[in-house]
Amino acid sequence: MAMVVWLFVALVITQTYTANLSSILTVKKLEANVTNIETLQRSNAKVGYCRGSYLARYLVDVLDFKDNNIRNFSSANNYAEALRTREIEAIFLDVPIVKLFVAKYCKEFIVAGPTYKTGGFGFVFPRGSELIPEINKSLLNLSEEGKLRELENKMLEKEKCEGDDGDDQEGSSISVTSYWVLFILTGGTSTVALVVYVVHCCRKLEDSMSQTTWKLMFSVIKHYWLSRKVSDVESSTNLPS
Repeated sequence: MAMVVWLFVALVITQTYTANLSSILTVKKLEANVTNIETLQRSNAKVGYCRGSYLARYLVDVLDFKDNNIRNFSSANNYAEALRTREIEAIFLDVPIVKLFVAKYCKEFIVAGPTYKTGGFGFVFPRGSELIPEINKSLLNLSEEGKLRELENKMLEKEKCEGDDGDDQEGSSISVTSYWVLFILTGGTSTVALVVYVVHCCRKLEDSMSQTTWKLMFSVIKHYWLSRKVSDVESSTNLPS
């Protein structure tokens, strides 16, 4: 019985592992609907950018988008909603904002296409300012010591991916707790089988010892009886005639 239960458990674990491995290997991944600027331009698609950013002129003057196809948004939530409702097909953002946006909406949106280098951000000081050498030195130290990367990682860690509560990860992985019912079943069955076996052996040993005791008693009695008989015979033989 215990062997049958263990074979059943082994079959269940094997089938579960195979199904779990297949689901991991075939997990659905995000794919971009648009991968290049040319596709957006040919389809006359609408695109977005961060309100107040210099990217408005960049999209028109450099990337040749039409003014009436450009929309501006003020927050990450607005970007996400516009993309969901297909109000825009893509949004152009500065790299730091892109990283924060993708970190927050990692299950819905991805970065596609090339990264365009622009002037970016900068610090403006009066000509001949004494702060310039100190600022340059401080920025260089931050970069060399890895502080900038550390700050970036901390900012991205704060942006918890929406809809990512850990359930998917836990559901797609198999742990020991997933088989607690099987372990209880097999452990209980094995324990019962062991108890039955021990009881059976004890009874068998007890019966064997009982039979041995009786045989020993019969042997002693028989030996005693034969000894008495032989002694009586010898006594009668030694009597004077």
